[in-house]
Amino acid sequence: MDDRTLLRKLKKGDDGALHALIGRYSAYLYAIAANILREELPREDIEEVVSDVFLSLWNNRRKIEPVSLQSYLAAMARNSARNRLRTKKPTVPLEDDLLTVQPAAEGLEESLHRKQLLRQVSAAVDAMGEPDREIFLRYYYFYQKTSEIASRMKLTEPAVRARLHRGRKKLKAWLAERGYLREDSDF
Repeated sequence: MDDRTLLRKLKKGDDGALHALIGRYSAYLYAIAANILREELPREDIEEVVSDVFLSLWNNRRKIEPVSLQSYLAAMARNSARNRLRTKKPTVPLEDDLLTVQPAAEGLEESLHRKQLLRQVSAAVDAMGEPDREIFLRYYYFYQKTSEIASRMKLTEPAVRARLHRGRKKLKAWLAERGYLREDSDF
């Protein structure tokens, strides 16, 4: 059963759809949360983040209209893990918030702007050539360290950092061209 069908069933209160989504996405969300929390918090906290994501999905099932359920759940896991980290470590530098989704109550105009911005960010990342796209995704979406990316992709750390730097410049230019960002802004 595809995500769209499961989401329709979930909105009608079908807990079987929730169980199917848990089976489908638990490992994926665990990996995202673990990449953020792995050295800071115990495994139980990572599992709790994943549980919180599914509880929130269930509690807000009638309100959500994600473009991609997988991306929506990933954003919820990243944000939940970040929030958990903030409560445990109050001075964590969490940059690059532009690349995350904040599933919060906001006005219609803000919500539409955020969706448009996220589509542009996604399109810009998709337009990156390989291996830049994979490096960018591993670093910003899966929170892997540059040393881990270098090791897994058989690159040097300086090469990974250089590609990330170029990727940020490309993303900034892409967004500026489309009116989402001033060229001189710093994000």
